[in-house]
Amino acid sequence: MTPRDWQTSTDPHAMLEALYPVRGMDSIEPQTRRSRLYLLACARRAWDVLPGVCRAVVRVAEVAYCEAKTKRELRDEVYPLAEALVLCRGGVDDVNDIGRELVALGHATRDEVRVATDFDPGVWRGFSHLAYAPFEGNTPYFFHIPPELHSPHLLREVFGNPFRWTAPLHPNWRTDTVVNLARHAHATTDFSTMPILADALQDAGCDRDDVLDHLRRATQHARGCWVLEAILTVP
Repeated sequence: MTPRDWQTSTDPHAMLEALYPVRGMDSIEPQTRRSRLYLLACARRAWDVLPGVCRAVVRVAEVAYCEAKTKRELRDEVYPLAEALVLCRGGVDDVNDIGRELVALGHATRDEVRVATDFDPGVWRGFSHLAYAPFEGNTPYFFHIPPELHSPHLLREVFGNPFRWTAPLHPNWRTDTVVNLARHAHATTDFSTMPILADALQDAGCDRDDVLDHLRRATQHARGCWVLEAILTVP
């Protein structure tokens, strides 16, 4: 895949295959932070159609994985229930059993997770894998999640253009104002301040059009935005 292909592709599976090529049966690699943030952004994009149990599991994953240090106790507490989502076929009894355990742990309410009918197994498969995938220790098999639950836009939002080399942000651009604005956007998912962040970066000396244009673009931003990560993750 070329840099131009990446910028114009509408095939999320092809983009993910380019990012994470299968090199062989033994090519198991730990899942990256960017992969997790991308999957969580996809889950938020599909929030209105996700079953309640899946939303509850995703919320836990956001708390466990979105900060610099993984909250391992929280992850370990909910991992078995996230795995149970993909091991069942969306039957009402199985889904309600998982829901009751999430309620008992304080991660959901009864009304949110209780269902009255079975899910279509094919539809359930995509939803359950999307909720479970951020918990996987190794790079997940992205093809378990159907294309409509992926997003080429969010791939570009989180990964930038990985097929075009770009220099890291200059340390002098990370002023207190820049870092605080980036932290606010990441913590609150209030991305209305992204143009203000662009102005603060420019005031600090940033002259990179790709960075400034991305922040000023009227587009859907997400946790994991490659510019926010570049600001908040010091090499």
